[in-house]
Amino acid sequence: MNKYTFGLSSLLFLSLIASGCGTMKTPSDLLQAPAQGNSDGNLTGIVKSFLPANAHLTVPIHSESGSAIQLQDLDKDGQEELLAFYKTDKTDYEINTLLLSQQNGKWTKLANLTGVGSELNEVSFTDVTGDGAEELLLGYGGGEGLSKELAVYSLSGGKLTELLKQPYDQLVLGDLTGSGHTDIALLQSTYTTDNLRETHLLLLRLKDGTLQTLSDQKLDGNVIEAQFGKASPTREAIVIDAAIGAHASYTSLLTWEKDRFTDILATDDYQRTALAASKDLVLSPPTVSPDLLGSSSIAIKDYPQSSLDVNNDGILEFGFLVPPAGTESMAPLATPFITKYYQWDGQTGLTFVQEQFDRWGFNFHIPKSWAGQTLLEVPGESPQPWEKLQFSYKNTGSAVKAPLLELRLLTKKAWAAAEVQLKAENREYKLLYEQGNSNNDTEPTLFVAVMPAADAAGKLQGADLQNYNQLKLTLDEVVQLAGTPQKPRQ
Repeated sequence: MNKYTFGLSSLLFLSLIASGCGTMKTPSDLLQAPAQGNSDGNLTGIVKSFLPANAHLTVPIHSESGSAIQLQDLDKDGQEELLAFYKTDKTDYEINTLLLSQQNGKWTKLANLTGVGSELNEVSFTDVTGDGAEELLLGYGGGEGLSKELAVYSLSGGKLTELLKQPYDQLVLGDLTGSGHTDIALLQSTYTTDNLRETHLLLLRLKDGTLQTLSDQKLDGNVIEAQFGKASPTREAIVIDAAIGAHASYTSLLTWEKDRFTDILATDDYQRTALAASKDLVLSPPTVSPDLLGSSSIAIKDYPQSSLDVNNDGILEFGFLVPPAGTESMAPLATPFITKYYQWDGQTGLTFVQEQFDRWGFNFHIPKSWAGQTLLEVPGESPQPWEKLQFSYKNTGSAVKAPLLELRLLTKKAWAAAEVQLKAENREYKLLYEQGNSNNDTEPTLFVAVMPAADAAGKLQGADLQNYNQLKLTLDEVVQLAGTPQKPRQ
């Protein structure tokens, strides 16, 4: 454990003891500036002599190093500058950045930057001007749900210059146009004259220090998350997950085409290909101007669903929410949507990756061998449909079925009684994991897998019995298919 980690945890522990019933402070606010008598020559000791007496260091929320004190060669002269991020007791809505440079073995102050915000949301060192030196990007935030502000600075010849100051909600950096230049994409949500949410996607370039606006486009709704990276084995893209209406969402896959972003999931060719590839997806044909990205995306969902790398291959997949057969008429709140994750092939095609049930606190990866041969059942449209799920083998040409796996979410008290019953029935089961505060309960819940009874095959015979036995899982296989605890999502 390094000195920094030990200091942070120790300060947090001591503050909890000392504060009693007082106001809780965040860990970043507990990083107090060291006593003025400390001059041991380490980075903290160097910084302390330049900080005001009432200063306390603050840790950026998003930063590669995750430290309140960082070293970076900003002017590419072979000497690292020292940066320290701090707040003072005067106000909770100012973030300061101290910039020091070393000359002839002595540290001197180059600048002290002040930004408006209660937290330092972003610290990044990226060459956005194309001069070979990395610029300093600082993102100031006021907390969840509030807009942020990005400031970009360049250091040259001992002088720090502000290149950009712009409000934003989401920030994306990278070679977004395939030109070999790192650009800045800023997304900010606003209200229209009809009191609807829309998001501006502003693409900026700071080549040679001159600000250029490459595009300014709109998306429906409020962007939840924006990611840039590999979206297919051969291409990179911006993947947007945005909220629309009361609880619906959609995904956009944005590539740079003909000097503007195009939503691949909203093109006519892609929708035809997707429809042919997966008939259980609900597709919505383009009905609006292509200037408004996202509105015509096929990936419209009843509830938010983040895009992520589900198979750990370094490529982002996006999920579609699909109601299981027989549940199409259920209310959205009670529908046990299965998430089917697909990967873009880099052209106009979809490649199925995997499906899983990841709602209400459950997280189970459905085996590929079960596709088209299983039925997901719930007790019904009860006030709490999330208490029990059952996967059953289902003959697609008849009503024959047999249980394969039961998944339960129970409180500890309910599990005590259920376990007694399972033991009495000589059932095989496994407690997969415990998670807290599920479905507004204050008591933690347990995620339990229950295997089918010995006579579960019932009257199955012939091909049905053979198929059933092939689909059955061992308890070890169930454990491997169970994902990590999920935050309950309605």
